[in-house]
Amino acid sequence: MKDAYKLYDKYPSLLPKNSIKCKAGWYNVINQMCAAIQVYVDNDISGMKINPQFEYIRERYGVLDIRVSNGDDIVKLIANSCEKLSYHTCEYCGTKGELYCSSKYKSWSHFKTLCLNHAIELFYYKLHQKHQ
Repeated sequence: MKDAYKLYDKYPSLLPKNSIKCKAGWYNVINQMCAAIQVYVDNDISGMKINPQFEYIRERYGVLDIRVSNGDDIVKLIANSCEKLSYHTCEYCGTKGELYCSSKYKSWSHFKTLCLNHAIELFYYKLHQKHQ
């Protein structure tokens, strides 16, 4: 959580306090997203004087779920790209990860994007994808 406070201090206009609700492994992805948006806003590239602000950045179904208000299509594209990066980033340590589930039965399982080490540590199972 200490790293989240660094992000709040670094991007006060983008990140209201307590808007980040995820594990530290995704903080670097969030930092890169905020940096890109901050450059975009500071240089007024859109010419519209936008003032985006994140309503929340949280884990949902094992990946990042991001809601941003007062942004344009470019801001939303950057946020969407950040969500996609979380599909391959361990939410605990930030290394390469993939989607795992907490049960052998996907219908009532909790999902997380984890590296192999954290999946083993937390007793998560690999999701096998059907090949068509």
